[in-house]
Amino acid sequence: MSKKISKERKTLYYSGLGLMILGFVLFISTFFIDMTPDFFGGSSSFMARPVIGMICMIIGSILMNIGARGTAGSGLILNPEKAREDLKPYSTATGGIINDTLENIDLVKDMVKGKETKEIKEIIKIKCKDCGALNDEDAKYCKSCGRAL
Repeated sequence: MSKKISKERKTLYYSGLGLMILGFVLFISTFFIDMTPDFFGGSSSFMARPVIGMICMIIGSILMNIGARGTAGSGLILNPEKAREDLKPYSTATGGIINDTLENIDLVKDMVKGKETKEIKEIIKIKCKDCGALNDEDAKYCKSCGRAL
């Protein structure tokens, strides 16, 4: 069970990506090329380009899926053990992203906890026996009447 994606799968993925780009260009070119008949006697088949483009995009997306997840991982071959092996690099990358996100959430929680403890500081006051005014706990004399606490 390797954590790296093989060169064959990478090649398959990038070939699919290339086919998708080619198909997209063929499909979009229909809107930019003049749809009038050719001057040399034939009619232009302006519908062939978008159909070929769509076919290229569909084949490209299938190849990209197989390249990213492997034959068993993409569901082309129904073998659960092989699917786990094929999806190992994909799952590891996804799990790494999730772990990074969870670590950042924990850091945010720690920062928030630090702020909460600073904000919720217990304040103790001492009541003067003579006048009843509240004074800080470390005060030696009443701030209201001036008598010793």
